[in-house]
Amino acid sequence: MREYRARWLVVGRWLVSSYDLAVPWRLRLLAAPALVLLAAVALTAQTQRRLPEALTQMIDAERAFAARALVVGWKQAFLEFFADDAVGFEGGAGLAKDQIRKNPDPPADLQLIWEPRYGDVAASGELGYLTGPVRNVRKSRDNGRPRHSTYASLWKRQRDGLFKVVMDFGVSTPGPVPFAAGFTRAPVANRFSGDYDDTTPPLSAADGVLNSSLRVSQTQGYRGRLAASVRFLRQNMAPVVGDRAALRWLATQKPYSTIDSRFAEAARSGDLGYTWGSYTVGPPQKPAAKGFYVRVWQRERNGQWNVVMDVHPPGE
Repeated sequence: MREYRARWLVVGRWLVSSYDLAVPWRLRLLAAPALVLLAAVALTAQTQRRLPEALTQMIDAERAFAARALVVGWKQAFLEFFADDAVGFEGGAGLAKDQIRKNPDPPADLQLIWEPRYGDVAASGELGYLTGPVRNVRKSRDNGRPRHSTYASLWKRQRDGLFKVVMDFGVSTPGPVPFAAGFTRAPVANRFSGDYDDTTPPLSAADGVLNSSLRVSQTQGYRGRLAASVRFLRQNMAPVVGDRAALRWLATQKPYSTIDSRFAEAARSGDLGYTWGSYTVGPPQKPAAKGFYVRVWQRERNGQWNVVMDVHPPGE
């Protein structure tokens, strides 16, 4: 769970051609940079409109979720927007709604403010993920200064056609988490788009092979299994973004003592999925760290599954 969390007008040919007819050429030269800027804005707007319909629906659902939390509080909003079978990790793995209900009602002056800035949806349109910045604001605390975190949520289309949250997690960060303005879709140029059937190696196998390697070395385990734009989310640190930055950071991390996959699900199109499991670091009798991991995976054109997001949700 997230930590108590939360157009331009298109410039078309008509505008340019009308402008050409009405304005002397000297003035047109002076105004050309402005037209270039407007055209760039128009191109951005057109690109945003080309998002897959399912991704737009998922983004809209997340924004409605965030808006609802400002009206009824985060607890009630979570209960409304989570699927009945959503999984949470507060006090151990279990049904998220049961865990949410056990939380006290949030203070009346607490605001959890968040918005989706990055993510993607499967080509089949029923499974996707989103992430973005979170501000936890309470006027009676810290002189009203916000506490910052970043969230990630997994969404799945339900039988009624609506998207609901099936997993949601957030990690505290030292300060605001930078994202590009608006919404950015994860890169898809090299994503799998072929046939996916029962003979295709399952996502659970990729997760298991990765876990086996991570018991020896995190760097060697993840090397060759990361998407170029991968994001690692860990508590009390800024997200690590990009495969090169991730490998440098992973070189400072100890191998896992135990790490075991507990669940895997892939979209019908076979290009996107997620896994989760449990881990320990250090001696079994007294581990230095233990908890759960969640990974979002993207299948590349060559059939290989690569990690696009790796999270240690706070919980245990």
